[in-house]
Order: sequence, then structure tokens, then C-alpha cells
Amino acid sequence: MRGAVKQAVAFLIPELEGHVYDVHPPDGVSESLYAVITLGEDVWKSSWAGYRQVLRLKLHGDRSDLSQLDQWADLLIQGLHRKRVAGADGNAFKLHYLGVPEADKLEPVTGNMIRVLRFGIYMPQASGAGSIGQPDEWLDTLTAWTGDVLNDPWRIYHTAWPAGREDHAVLWRMTGCETRLSGASMFEVRKTFIGHIASLDSADEQLTAARLVEELGTQVQLVLDLQERRYLSVAEISSDMQADPILDGQLKLTLAQRKNRSPEEAALIRRVNIHPILK
Repeated sequence: MRGAVKQAVAFLIPELEGHVYDVHPPDGVSESLYAVITLGEDVWKSSWAGYRQVLRLKLHGDRSDLSQLDQWADLLIQGLHRKRVAGADGNAFKLHYLGVPEADKLEPVTGNMIRVLRFGIYMPQASGAGSIGQPDEWLDTLTAWTGDVLNDPWRIYHTAWPAGREDHAVLWRMTGCETRLSGASMFEVRKTFIGHIASLDSADEQLTAARLVEELGTQVQLVLDLQERRYLSVAEISSDMQADPILDGQLKLTLAQRKNRSPEEAALIRRVNIHPILK
């Protein structure tokens, strides 16, 4: 992971090629402009996002290099935020900019100024949607429908994020299920889903969220099984454009299906009593 980030940093800032270290420059090497990468502990976030590890990228420079640090910080934020980085082992991961935790500080030993940039790396327990197993039948139908609507370059996942998701990705996960009586011989099954839309910028995410809300709102039915004539109807769809696309999800969807109750479960009329009306 460190090596992949070092290569990404050097690609964005060629001046830092060979000057990105794990701790500090080797003994005997004196330089004013360099970078240090440190990794924090893994923190559990959720079953669909997994663990988040915080990577700190520390830019070092003397007081006269502050404008240079500003330029480098802007390049790194724009070039690394939400970008997919591939490691030497072939495994990929995404970087998410988490902000600057504190103001620039002075290193007392060298007199250098230090600018700290924080990035988050999500590491799910599962390596991808395909390894999670067969999804719920409704969730599988919803995932397939979303893929048909969005097409390339969007990649649709279910249940949990993969570590190295594509740049344009949607995740659907089921969050609840309930039944409601619709009469003596019928009942309704309802399931709720959360939709996450992750892209390279928030504007693209918002446009895609609005498109899915509109498409689902106009969708009369989703085909669950054409031969058995089983369908799902959209009971409710809403969006929160400000929600975190990885941790929270912007879409909330409720799907419904009506089913017939078996005859033995339906109420039976066991006795009829007729009372004449007396005047």
C-alpha cells in the first residue's frame, strides 16, 4: 500500500520522486523538501464499508517553501481524492481526502514546516460483491435493473463495497423487511434498500441519484420472475444529496409485492347465525 501511494505521489509531483519516506530521510541525507507517509490503525465503520485506515501524508519544507507546499497540497488533493490506486500485488484501493487535521507546525529539530494531509482507505472484509454470495432475490433484481439503466461506465455492486471499486459505482444493500395484511386472503411484503452512488465528483453523483429517483418513480413494476408473473412495485423512493456516498448512501427505496395467503391460513367461516328482526 505504501509503495502504491508513493508512486501516485511521485506521478503527481515529479520533484518528490525518491523523496517520499516511511519515517524520515536516511541518516546523512539532508534535504528541505520531502514527504513522509504514516498509516493509522484500522477503525471499523460498517458491514458494507468495512474498516477505514487513515493515511497521513506529511509534506516537509522550510519557511521559504510555504508557497511550494500550498501548490503541492492542492495537486495531491485533486489528484488523489476518490482515485483508484493499484498496488504491486494487483490489489486496488480508493483514497478519500479527509481534510487537514491541524495548521502547519514547526519541527523543532530541523526547523522545517510540516503540512499534514489525511486520506482514508476503506478495506472491506470481502474483496468484492462476487465473493459475498447469492444476494436476496429482490436485491439481485434491483442490481440488474440499475445496471440496465445506467450502463457503462457504471459498475453495480450489492451488499458491500469492494476495496478497489471502479470510478463510477453504485451499491445497493437491503436494510429491512416487513409484511402488512391486505385482507383475509392477501398480504404485502415490503423491503427497504439503501443506494450508494460513488463517482469522481459530487456533481456527477447528484445527477445520477436524481436520474435513478426519476426512473424508479416512473417505473410501474420491476420484473421478479416473468414466467411466474411475479413483479415488484416501487412504494417509495427518496434521496439525500448531502449523505456520504460510502458510509450512508444517498437513496432510500421501498419495494413491495402482494402475495396470496394459503387457504389453510385464511380465515374460515365456521358458523352462521340468523337472528330475525323483531319489531
